[in-house]
Amino acid sequence: MADIFQADLQNREHQIAIIKLIDQYAEDEMGQGSGLRASVRQSLLDGLVRRPWIHVFLAQQQCEFVGILVSMEGFSTFNAAPLLNIHDVYVRPEFRRQGIAHRLFSYAEVKANDLGCCKLTLEVLEGNHLAQSIYRAMGFTPYSINEHAGVAQFWQKYL
Repeated sequence: MADIFQADLQNREHQIAIIKLIDQYAEDEMGQGSGLRASVRQSLLDGLVRRPWIHVFLAQQQCEFVGILVSMEGFSTFNAAPLLNIHDVYVRPEFRRQGIAHRLFSYAEVKANDLGCCKLTLEVLEGNHLAQSIYRAMGFTPYSINEHAGVAQFWQKYL
């Protein structure tokens, strides 16, 4: 069974695992379909370290790092309370269907409760039906204020 823990961003072994797992996630069809650019691999850790509101959780089975969850603290203005957004979740293909993602989420939920968060949020690709079914089973639902307004969409603008 995999051990789940918060990554120590100063630990070289954890640093290597973070870069490797995020690169593998980027290569995945539900990532960006290609690995991280060299410049991103070079600056990823510095970017994480400089943002103490980012929490990275790792899954390790025996001596192998097999999964990662990256979350970011945010704030719900409608609840006047912090929230924890789950930004990245990845489990290596050969370790999937063993409950590792579920355990990463459980660990993140404990962290969110410790931080006094009112909710967990995440974004998921419309075509990622497997992830959607897993998230639903864990109690997540598409974000909607009311049925007339519809479901929220996640948009972006590159700068």
